Amino acid sequence: MTWIPALQSPWLWGLLAAVPIGIVLLYFLKLRREPVEVPSTYLWMRTIEDLHVNSLLQRLRRSLLLLAQLLVVALAAIALFRPGLRGQSESLDRMVFLLDSSASMQATDLEGNTRFEAAKEMIGGQIDAMTDQDSAMLITFDDRAKVMQSFTSDRRRLRDALQRSEVSNRSTDVLSALRAADGLANPRRSSEMGDVNDVQVADAMPATLKLYSDGGFSPVTEFDLGNLTPEYHAVGTGEVDNLAIIAFSAQRNVEDPTQVQAFATIANAGTVDVSTTVSLMIGDDLVDAQAVDVGASEQTGISFAFAADEATTMRLRIDRKDQLDLDNVAYAGLSPIRSVRVLVVTPGNEPLELALATEKAAKICTADVVSPDFLESESFEKRMLSGVDDLVIFDRCRPDALPATNTFSIGALPPGEWSWRGDPQPVVLVDVDRSHPLLRFVDLFSLLIFQGRSLDGPDGSAVLVEGDAGPVLTIAPRDGYQDLVLGFEVVSQDDDGATVANTNWYAERSWPVFILNVLRYLAGAAEAGGAPSHPTGQTVRLRLESAVDEVTVGREAETARTIQPSETGFLEVVDTDQPGNYLVRDDDRVLSLFSINLFDRTESRIAAKPEIELGYRSVEAADNTVQQRQEYWRIALLVMLGLLAVEWWYFGKRIA
Repeated sequence: MTWIPALQSPWLWGLLAAVPIGIVLLYFLKLRREPVEVPSTYLWMRTIEDLHVNSLLQRLRRSLLLLAQLLVVALAAIALFRPGLRGQSESLDRMVFLLDSSASMQATDLEGNTRFEAAKEMIGGQIDAMTDQDSAMLITFDDRAKVMQSFTSDRRRLRDALQRSEVSNRSTDVLSALRAADGLANPRRSSEMGDVNDVQVADAMPATLKLYSDGGFSPVTEFDLGNLTPEYHAVGTGEVDNLAIIAFSAQRNVEDPTQVQAFATIANAGTVDVSTTVSLMIGDDLVDAQAVDVGASEQTGISFAFAADEATTMRLRIDRKDQLDLDNVAYAGLSPIRSVRVLVVTPGNEPLELALATEKAAKICTADVVSPDFLESESFEKRMLSGVDDLVIFDRCRPDALPATNTFSIGALPPGEWSWRGDPQPVVLVDVDRSHPLLRFVDLFSLLIFQGRSLDGPDGSAVLVEGDAGPVLTIAPRDGYQDLVLGFEVVSQDDDGATVANTNWYAERSWPVFILNVLRYLAGAAEAGGAPSHPTGQTVRLRLESAVDEVTVGREAETARTIQPSETGFLEVVDTDQPGNYLVRDDDRVLSLFSINLFDRTESRIAAKPEIELGYRSVEAADNTVQQRQEYWRIALLVMLGLLAVEWWYFGKRIA
């Protein structure tokens, strides 16, 4: 039997002890009676009874009412001590509850509950078993840790924090939660080296680390538990049923852009073989379906072919109910064509202007052509500050300072750490980096270059084309931007000022292809292709058309939020916890599209682990039963209330 007093102050206990003394004194006390004339002798018996109390120190008579009142007070005092029984388990003292709130905790392999709800019930039982001397804190974690309640002995606060905890659609990172607990249990030192000047700056506060999870994370080795004593409470079963979509994407056919191919990977993350169908939906319309047979712990790939418009959203669905619904649906899309704006500064370059005016280039690019005098005007400075251009091409000219965007310099060095190597001379190409996106499908070995110079770029430069005297096409990073420099002119001017060709490149098929690659890679233009897919909860950063002041972002069939892009057209979307296709719109026009999916093999493998690795220690799953304290004070209060009811009934009957 244990006792937990509810009254802490000594004077309160003194006041309670005076209550039964006062009740007894009331039975000794005689009230002064006034003479009363009555018309009948019936009431004399009551008067005679009052005469028995004619002395303050008379002998106490037997009274059921007195005994009942004293018993009621005794039961009240016992209830204030909160008597109860508690199992002989280890002392709880100081605890850190780590609650896994990642996607796999939505599994329904436990009867009637998700794993997350079952874990909350387990922690709730531990909170109920705490005494006033115990303290605990609650940390939830998915891919990041969140302290729901710091150390407290107030069980009500802990229960409120537990009630507020919610499961997420994110992956698992237990290390962040362990570090949060470590900061409260292990002492810190004034230096990282164990030298003579190392000073202890905090006292060790050992704690029991109670981890409630299915163990769906990698072994944690680079962590020292220190004063933390780990307990692993496995939530879930080892025999599970889960078929998951772990990859899904779509691309247009290069030869026929109206044709789309979609690819998906289906994995059986459960312990039983599965046969079912997988359906591809566009909106609410069924496009195609395929049958799949996947053995336990195996995977298979499927593909679909169909025709679709430029901006299309797709949904792939497993037509089967299992123990984790989140990975049964995946999303993909085809991005709309993104148009870019390009400023061309040139004294005159007809081959360049023609390449920018081809059907494919004009579809994704709006080009403004100005003369080099524009660089000296106030309009140029304002335009560069506005950020309306996705790319600036400097042909045989250079600005005083490079703008805050990507640039392409032809036959001239940009300001900064660029330099020529040697004098102008005929150039023979000897090496081309065909793997770079700028040179994809570009054949340069048949070029004739009459005059050119090799060049050296700043640190981090990459040589794309090498001539016999050195690099002639180089790209270099600059504060988040890229600068491309071509070491020879496409067209030149003779001594009379007439325009002459410096290369035969403008007559080759590779010239418009190269300019199209420049628009796609440096300006960010893209034809309708596969929309990018990001993990749940990840911040998505997009580049939009700079002229757009305000856009709406949201999932299909969902209320969209209004967001203002930055001055340079960048947009950050942080609310991505829900899987789906997210559309970025300017009124009714779709500017961009991206998908959010789980696509996490670890989260889809929902079989609970019987043991985990924490800080080079193997921790086996503990017994999840909670030895709760059996409270008896409630019974004492109920008996007390019953006695009060009997007393009032007896007293009322007596005076009736």
